[in-house]
Amino acid sequence: MKPKILFACKIADPSARARLEAVCDLTEAETADPAELARHVPAFDGIIVPFTSEPLITREVMDAAPNLRLVGTTYGGVRQNVDDLYALEKGLTVIHTGASRVRPMAEYTLALILSSLMQTHNYHHYMRGEDPWPRTRFPRTRMLRGRSAGVIGYGRIGQGIVEMLRSFTDDLSVQSNHLTEAEAGAAGLKKRELDDIFRACEVIVLAGGYYPATHHMIRRRHFDLMREDALFVNIARGKMVHEAEMAAAVRERPIYLALDVFEEEPLPSDNPLRESDRVLMTPHRANNPIEFEQRWQTLADEIEAFCAGQTPESALTPERAAVMSES
Repeated sequence: MKPKILFACKIADPSARARLEAVCDLTEAETADPAELARHVPAFDGIIVPFTSEPLITREVMDAAPNLRLVGTTYGGVRQNVDDLYALEKGLTVIHTGASRVRPMAEYTLALILSSLMQTHNYHHYMRGEDPWPRTRFPRTRMLRGRSAGVIGYGRIGQGIVEMLRSFTDDLSVQSNHLTEAEAGAAGLKKRELDDIFRACEVIVLAGGYYPATHHMIRRRHFDLMREDALFVNIARGKMVHEAEMAAAVRERPIYLALDVFEEEPLPSDNPLRESDRVLMTPHRANNPIEFEQRWQTLADEIEAFCAGQTPESALTPERAAVMSES
């Protein structure tokens, strides 16, 4: 008998829907309201929810579903909408579509790095405004090829960024609490501590997860360790960096920043980071490429594995859940 799975949204990919219908008794709901879910879930073995601003698969929803074995989301995280730790306590399988985010986010990170090194965003900005031919406005720019690069966090996204950077440089370092020295060496990487990443690398990318232990893990002293003209990129979470200290550092030191995330979003119009040509800013869009919609096929992969009695690739463990960002 096929497991009964409730999607609290419409499945946007017809091919993925067909794959799902082949392995489960599929229902698409009109709403993701938690009260409605709690009313409907007793009949279901699984619940999949979209991204919203509120919790959806709460303890109350899970406790109302005696047959529940699977919970998950249609996006790359779970904590924003699922009480994942409670789900794991209940022995449920918790899945997401994180695999579909890796390449889009890695390419976006590369775009931030290249634009920062080459100043293409600034040339464009001034040609549309006060300086129609800003050819000599900025110092000589730099290539990425051969530069030392360090990635902080070696999860899915961090690994994807490292693989992207391999096309430009062999001088690659990572900071990871989980990767051993031997594993790093086997992958052609140098394992470094956080301070050493900032001290040694010309391009530094923050790609780890946000949780209590990583709040404000990057402080002014780290920016003071950076080489002149080094670049710090954040595509992880804004709250992992002490933003006021970072703004002071870029004002006072010859370093560069490329930021897709901020402590407060939307970024206030009077934020001092807006004032510097050495800061490239984008509005939390690293997961925006259309290819992220491959998530529906990724989700079909995960549910096919679950229905076949296998462990889905994204299935959370308590260890993985402990270091995941909110979304």
